[in-house]
Amino acid sequence: MEAQNKLYDFIIIGCGPTGSTAATYLSKMGYSVLVFEKSKFPRAHEGESLLPFCYSMFQDLGVWEEMKTKFVRKPGARFSSHDGSNSSTWCFKSVIFDESYLSFNVFRPQFDLMLMNNARKNGVTVLEETKVEAVKLDRPDRIVEVDTVDKMGMKAHWEGKFLIDATGQDTFLAKRIGSKNAYKELDRIAFLAHWKGGNFKHGLDVGLINIVYLEKGKRGWFALQPVGKDLMSIALIVERKYLKEQKKIFTEQGVADWQKEFYMKEIWECEVTKEVLMGGMMDHDLMVISDYSYFSDKWYGDNFALLGDAYKFLDPIFSTGVYLGMKSAQMFAEAMHVKLTSDQETGDKKLAETFETISGGYNLVEQFIDIFYDPNSFNLAEVSSKSESVYHGYEAAFAMVHLLLAGDFFTNYKKYHDFLAMLKDPVQYGRWKNFIVSVPHFDEATCGTNPGEVFGAIVEEFKMDMPIS
Repeated sequence: MEAQNKLYDFIIIGCGPTGSTAATYLSKMGYSVLVFEKSKFPRAHEGESLLPFCYSMFQDLGVWEEMKTKFVRKPGARFSSHDGSNSSTWCFKSVIFDESYLSFNVFRPQFDLMLMNNARKNGVTVLEETKVEAVKLDRPDRIVEVDTVDKMGMKAHWEGKFLIDATGQDTFLAKRIGSKNAYKELDRIAFLAHWKGGNFKHGLDVGLINIVYLEKGKRGWFALQPVGKDLMSIALIVERKYLKEQKKIFTEQGVADWQKEFYMKEIWECEVTKEVLMGGMMDHDLMVISDYSYFSDKWYGDNFALLGDAYKFLDPIFSTGVYLGMKSAQMFAEAMHVKLTSDQETGDKKLAETFETISGGYNLVEQFIDIFYDPNSFNLAEVSSKSESVYHGYEAAFAMVHLLLAGDFFTNYKKYHDFLAMLKDPVQYGRWKNFIVSVPHFDEATCGTNPGEVFGAIVEEFKMDMPIS
């Protein structure tokens, strides 16, 4: 095994959005940063719908202008019933009054590659196709030891002052320190595929992500997203209990690829997805994500931290994953800089406050998700207003939901906790629902965007060198 002589300030495992964001911020602050990535980019990944609150980070990282030439714009979110009879459109411009309201639907292989290349441009050392085999965190001097193996089988030994786990759902450290726990109440499985040749309707033509509720009893939903000029991302999320029932039926029928058959069955039984995908075809093999909702009950120590999905993954319903990971990476980098450049008391206080804020943001999202899946709570396909002028007459009642959908999780999480707690109270929720639903319904179709604005700035379609599988 080859021993490396350099002692890095930070070693990061994983170069997805969380890892590349932490690396870039830290490198721009003057720290030496080494990132290990087991894959060769571009590589397939789920999580393609971004939130407006990512805007300031894209500017800080220096990728905002590049993003406008690569990705589909996203002005808001639509929630629809399975047959399309009820829907509501939530436009970010209702609460965000500058250019940041127009977010993005991204093709993750292209997006992650862009962020990795940007990290390299900012001085980060990134080693792709390099797998971390072991780490040692218990040296008396707190130096971190990392053992790796590359694609040629060459082993190497590295040392750093601090380790960041940004391995996402691989949960590298949580598995090794025994801190990973499942969210039993969020026991779901996701299916994802990209489609070509479909029909850009139900808001996809103007950049909206469309969340389509499945029929009652299934407790699941589709996420329909435009991620290219002729490319849609179609994800299906269902409860594991329902999936097991369907698996039994398909298995008894002798169906070999029962997962794909199940995915297709749900598509054709849902009027909205059937209309969108009629005449279309899947562009790659179906992706199945089964190791779903979890958290680590230990996520930082004297010489390590778990960030993004490596710390906690809840549910993709509100497109929170990328933003939560990137924002926590930014806040952590800034807190570590304070700790390393201040006296111990100031540094420890800043770091503790940052972890409290990160935890508060995640807990807020968990609370919002819990309400979404509560059959006795509000249905976002049925809650809206009827015209923009009517919306502004009931601004206070709508603003909380709009801001949550836009990604305002961290700075105001305590205020939103109280609002969501109110929605869990049957009496208070009944009053809020009657107040909102009693106004004329809001059926704004486009959030003011048109296909040219949403797709027109894309310079060229991104091509994968290898198929997604």
